[in-house]
Amino acid sequence: MQMVTPAMGAQIQLPAFSARDVRKRPVTVEDGIRMKQIIDGDCSRGSDPNGCVAHFSPDGKRFVMVVKQGILESNTNEFSLLLFQTADPLDSPKPDILVKMSSNSNRDAIQKVRWLDDNETIVFLGEHPGTTAQIYTVDIKSKQVKRISNHRTSITNYDVTPDGQEVLFLADTPAIRMKDEEEVRRDGAIIRNQPLPELLEGNCSTSTYCAQQQVFLQRRKEAPIHIPVKGLVWDRNPVSIAPNGRCGVVGANLLAKDLPSSWRDYQFDENDYMHGFFFNTKGATPFAQYLVVDLEKGAAEPLWDAPMIQFPRFTWARDGHSLFLNSYLPLEETDSDERRTRKESAFPVEVKLPSREIRKITENEFPKEVDNDPPLSVKIEQGLESSPNVFVSDRRTQRRGLLLDLNPQFGQLNFGKVESFEWKAADGLAVVGGLYLPPDYAPGKRYPLVIQTHGFDSYRFSMDGSNEWGSGFAARFLAAKGMVVLQAYCLKDPKDLARIGSDPKWGATPQQAEKKFAVTAYEGAIDSLDKRGLIDPARVGILGFSRTVCFVADALTHSNYRFAAAILVDGIDCGYFGYLAFGGHPDKDALNGGRTPFGQNLTAWLAEAPGFNLDKVHTPVRLEAHGASSGALELWEWFSGLSRLGKPVEYLYLPDGKHILVKPWERRASQQGAVDWFSFWLNGEEDPTATKRNQYDRWRELRNEYSAGTSLIH
Repeated sequence: MQMVTPAMGAQIQLPAFSARDVRKRPVTVEDGIRMKQIIDGDCSRGSDPNGCVAHFSPDGKRFVMVVKQGILESNTNEFSLLLFQTADPLDSPKPDILVKMSSNSNRDAIQKVRWLDDNETIVFLGEHPGTTAQIYTVDIKSKQVKRISNHRTSITNYDVTPDGQEVLFLADTPAIRMKDEEEVRRDGAIIRNQPLPELLEGNCSTSTYCAQQQVFLQRRKEAPIHIPVKGLVWDRNPVSIAPNGRCGVVGANLLAKDLPSSWRDYQFDENDYMHGFFFNTKGATPFAQYLVVDLEKGAAEPLWDAPMIQFPRFTWARDGHSLFLNSYLPLEETDSDERRTRKESAFPVEVKLPSREIRKITENEFPKEVDNDPPLSVKIEQGLESSPNVFVSDRRTQRRGLLLDLNPQFGQLNFGKVESFEWKAADGLAVVGGLYLPPDYAPGKRYPLVIQTHGFDSYRFSMDGSNEWGSGFAARFLAAKGMVVLQAYCLKDPKDLARIGSDPKWGATPQQAEKKFAVTAYEGAIDSLDKRGLIDPARVGILGFSRTVCFVADALTHSNYRFAAAILVDGIDCGYFGYLAFGGHPDKDALNGGRTPFGQNLTAWLAEAPGFNLDKVHTPVRLEAHGASSGALELWEWFSGLSRLGKPVEYLYLPDGKHILVKPWERRASQQGAVDWFSFWLNGEEDPTATKRNQYDRWRELRNEYSAGTSLIH
């Protein structure tokens, strides 16, 4: 792969396209949605984007994989559980399809695959359109599928004993509408810590979040037992049962109000930031605990009285009588020297259960999670210009072969070139991104540029530029429409981020410094690509998603560079209204240089918060929000403010969408909407499809008003 370097005056040199390339058709949003993908296995991926994808049976003789594909016609995602025999995968065998299930929700139709010790039964979470997610088993010989749970809400996570007799699972909390509660109808509701969107939605009473989970224990042929827990449990929190089946572990997050005062004595790496949760905040924190569940008694209690930062990875002893993990340790009942040591550092330890006896160990003493490595290595192989496929290799003979060609139809598509691209941001710091070029790229021609934010993975193939997130990102589809797309940005040296955050010239807080530097990275990219004669600097678009909505909002209100079009997708805008509506959080609030927009910090907020500077926006902006829990309120300050100022703005609301969109129709609305928006404003192009007539009527009206200069403030 060629690396594009920032040498002055250099042209991007690409190989000439062949006649065969010309016959291939351009890639579309629908191609991305229909692309087959592997749902990763349970092994740790670490920093490897290819991961491992196979679930091996305990005896190593078989393995299964889960394949996902979007079906636009039915607005569903189809999942297939494929079975392979370990003895013959190098000869490109046809997989045995054990189960096919489809989902029209935001959940995977097949997930959380587990083998039982009999080597013939597979357990998984599954669902059909219109149903809740439940636990199923499938017999690999008969292919008989059985549902073994019948919970009234969707099950989101689970673990099962090796014999399948007991299941520890998490399930959605039943929705509670405050107005339907007799007490509320009679006396009204006291608002405590509920964010505004939840109050308007009406599905929460006194809980901080609607999405918290309940914990249940189900013994075979018995009704599930609800296990009360202290703390907040989310669907992705760890759930695990010991190999001996006597106890389990569930991860619980802690609210600021629940943090023990004794935890203030610990010296965390980010001391000031972490201790802010003890004194100045309400709501969620980075602190967590593991709860040990006694499967015989059906009760849970904390592993110990000590904080965890998120959830440290743990391993069971093979006999199930102890846990191995790296964590802060309790301070009680220790001498002064040991107490001081425990306050300052986390340690690798073995914890005996149920006694809670602690033994400090080395990392090398952690047991391996499996007794023997499986005989085969099964991995996805991919690259910037190589679509993902599944390869298998024999660990003993080193023979290697293609196991599964996921998307043979890609041979008919003209993807264009993708390059890693390096440029200089402010202070000469090196920044790296991915450059997606039009399939018919011609050296010397200047193209429109779209900057997509939220990082870049140089080892991964991507249709949309950012790991198939589907929320606005549309790199290859935009390139197919004659635009250059830069997926930005990553610092070449990750240590530079800490240096930026500690330099007061960038901002009063590390968060503000990161935001300000991000804007200079976008500006540096424009300068670098302009100097190479690759882009037209008058036709630059930019897209922000999630956290980088704030960064792009800052660029639109504070940068001297003019953007011809912008999209802000389902993220924080660092604004005053968002602060009031969604509750304060030290990390987000500090993006404007002060923890709160009150008192002496108000001056900083007036200067920094994008919502207070909308009069400086000279760009047509498309806004997009997902999900009822946050809803259209998330970017309402921008929509209301730009509308009142007479500036061109449009707002797309997907009320059932997840943050990272899942359903095919929602993905198409978001991604195709981005392609159409940037094509219209950067290239002056309109899609002649009859169903889009109203869309272009709206946009032409916005353009006419914009060109006529009817904004109230210029």
